[in-house]
Amino acid sequence: MIWLVLGLVLAGTLLMMLNWWAKSEVASAKRSLMWGIVALCAVMAILLLAAGRSVLAVLPAGYAAWRMFGVARTLSGLAGKAKSFKGNKPAFGSSGSMSREEALEVMGLEETATRDEINAAYRKLMAQCHPDKGGSDWMASKLSDARKVLLDK
Repeated sequence: MIWLVLGLVLAGTLLMMLNWWAKSEVASAKRSLMWGIVALCAVMAILLLAAGRSVLAVLPAGYAAWRMFGVARTLSGLAGKAKSFKGNKPAFGSSGSMSREEALEVMGLEETATRDEINAAYRKLMAQCHPDKGGSDWMASKLSDARKVLLDK
């Protein structure tokens, strides 16, 4: 009887997790799955240790520790890189204002570009570089500055 209840609880939990996973973003689902596997390995190691199988417990415990420390090392490395780049954004011109040549380079246009071509290039690039789409605020502002410079002639 206990195995039936335990099986139903496990099946219900799996169905809820699958429902959540189907609705979540890919990065969030991958991260959750990885941490779920790490937790499962840790639980298996504890159960094997409790059963007196310490030699077998090394494998899941080692995998869980390797993943946890690998993720921690990666996150600390990324945090260090973010601190080193903070405030060091590249600039096109030393004066802070963008020249027409720089604006053409940013937009990927030639000198003979029309207003329609400028607007089309701006929309295309902004769709790729907008902060809401995972782009940077800096690049979006450079695109806006370039468009303004090119359309003000």
